[in-house]
Amino acid sequence: MEDFFREYSQFIRAYRAITVIEDPLEKNVSVTYLPPIAVKALIKDLIASQISWKIPGISTDKAVEIIIQKRDRSIIENSYKIEINGEIYESWKSNGKMQIRTLGDYCRIYCYLKRE
Repeated sequence: MEDFFREYSQFIRAYRAITVIEDPLEKNVSVTYLPPIAVKALIKDLIASQISWKIPGISTDKAVEIIIQKRDRSIIENSYKIEINGEIYESWKSNGKMQIRTLGDYCRIYCYLKRE
């Protein structure tokens, strides 16, 4: 798996952010994005039937499955958005927690195209 990962992985960008509550009564929040951190990942596009099965409750046209090394897990967990091939994705969360599946020395994460 290490040779396969080394040969076919590509860089994605994980953006962390600082959130500041400007007005607690109206719940206005400002988000300041920090410079991105590059992480190597294997990327696989999901088709429509896979999206509805693997990411329940999310309505999107495009989603991907990324596999990262276990050492990069905290970078992805603390990110607010993920840039893959110039498009902004959001990781799938259930009950406010990112859904990450550990596979030995690697982690699998589902991300979907964020609709603005």
